[in-house]
Amino acid sequence: MRGKASSRLLVLPVLLAPLFLVACGVSYSSPPPEPAYGDLGGSRYDRMRILSGRLVDRLQATREELRASRVSEAEMPLLSDLLESARRFRDRMEDTANPPRYVRDDVAELDRMARDYEARTREVRASDVAVESWQESLRTIDRMRRLAAGSDVDLPPDGGPYRAPETSPYGGGVISGSALEDLRRTAHEIVVRASLARDTAQRSGPGSADSDRRLLADLSYFVSGARDFDSRVTTSTVDRRDIAPFVDRLSDDARRIDGALRDSSAYSRAGGDWAEVLRLLDRLSEMTR
Repeated sequence: MRGKASSRLLVLPVLLAPLFLVACGVSYSSPPPEPAYGDLGGSRYDRMRILSGRLVDRLQATREELRASRVSEAEMPLLSDLLESARRFRDRMEDTANPPRYVRDDVAELDRMARDYEARTREVRASDVAVESWQESLRTIDRMRRLAAGSDVDLPPDGGPYRAPETSPYGGGVISGSALEDLRRTAHEIVVRASLARDTAQRSGPGSADSDRRLLADLSYFVSGARDFDSRVTTSTVDRRDIAPFVDRLSDDARRIDGALRDSSAYSRAGGDWAEVLRLLDRLSEMTR
């Protein structure tokens, strides 16, 4: 009897050992979960935040063009209500310290209002600019809806719905008004895109070559520099002569990293977001000339 009891005592730790390891251990092969903002994960929240800002731009452009071309049948209160709802949603998305808890419900309401407006104005004739701006609004809402539903939605390049101005708004020293808003929005989107590229590379692993490890370090360093620039341009006064050297430095670093990404087989999946970083930096360079 004692022999059986002793053997049972020996077997018990063996049986409990896997349970102990499961309870106390963590699988290091899995990446850490993304931070949650409301009912969206971190990178998906960033994409939704960017899309919310683009939606406001496109709806604003639609209304301005309808007013300029005097299409009163389409410039109805429902469009103003939709624009105001989109602005409130964008502002809540920008407040990452207190993000909206029910993003899916907010997007569903924007989608409902847009469909209602589309049904009421389907037979109204408007200018090509107004029609294209409105169609871009619908495409943006569709991306927001699919993103809220859990789909992996890519962000297309932001060409914007506006016609090119006859003269550049970035002339002179101090940048202000809509030009400053455009610059700040572009600077922040660079941070988001660079962070997405870095996170994609990190999820691929440390790599086997020294050049891969240096590339990961360079990506993290670039994100830090982009965040510093984003913070700098949030001040009340931005002089293009002060920020131009920072833009040039970021552009040089980004092109060097782009070459390293092209040479690395381990981090090729980060190339899409990094190509957008380069495009946005080219846009910043034009703003600061």
